[in-house]
Amino acid sequence: STMEQILNYLKGIELTDNDKELYNELLNLYLTETKFDVKFLNELILKSKEEAASYIHRIKGASRQIAAEKLALKGQQLEDVLKNKTNESLPLLINDFCKIYNDTINEIKKHQSNLNN
Repeated sequence: STMEQILNYLKGIELTDNDKELYNELLNLYLTETKFDVKFLNELILKSKEEAASYIHRIKGASRQIAAEKLALKGQQLEDVLKNKTNESLPLLINDFCKIYNDTINEIKKHQSNLNN
């Protein structure tokens, strides 16, 4: 569905049992720990699609934890292609994933600057 949000705050806060401080800590951790590098992904794909899939799997898992729904969903689609479960266009999915990742990071940063003002 197209109901997914870049960052579903309400769901994210729910995932932490309504602990807003914990959720904001998770967002901070996401920014520092969950680095996505498309060049690295492409190198992995050339080396091993399996390794590329587990790289995306980690990012997908971290994204689910903060309720970054669009990225988690796109990550799942990308992972499925890398595992040869589906045959969608890999370049297109990688493109979408990059865009949504950037949107997600921007959304987190916007959220944080709102908190600090």
